[in-house]
Amino acid sequence: MRRIMLAALLAGAAILPARAQEPAAPTPPAAPSPATEAKPPELSKNETMAARLAGLVGFVNVACPNLRGEPEQLQAAVRRLGIEPGALNSGTLHFAAASYLESYRKDPDANCRRAFDSFGPTGSLVPNLVVRR
Repeated sequence: MRRIMLAALLAGAAILPARAQEPAAPTPPAAPSPATEAKPPELSKNETMAARLAGLVGFVNVACPNLRGEPEQLQAAVRRLGIEPGALNSGTLHFAAASYLESYRKDPDANCRRAFDSFGPTGSLVPNLVVRR
């Protein structure tokens, strides 16, 4: 009887390590914590202003039927901010400008009026950036 119990004990001991070596069920990947998530690069004050101006001109060109943006004025204003106008065509500045354009689309009528008042021929910010068609 003692031998049978000893054999059962040894057999059980041999099974435990074998089970420990079985692959565990795959666990789903953990969601990235807020501390490890990639954050968009922050823009300098001048880069932000250049993106806003580019977004505004883009918005005016697509959403304001009686207005249009002046590309030469936009390029000059962006250069005065120390930003090369070509930088608005790709990368972070391009995406920032596109996001401003989309935010202006939320209230097109009011934003078309504001664009002409602030950036039209009598505008105080960048005159003649926005003109009538």
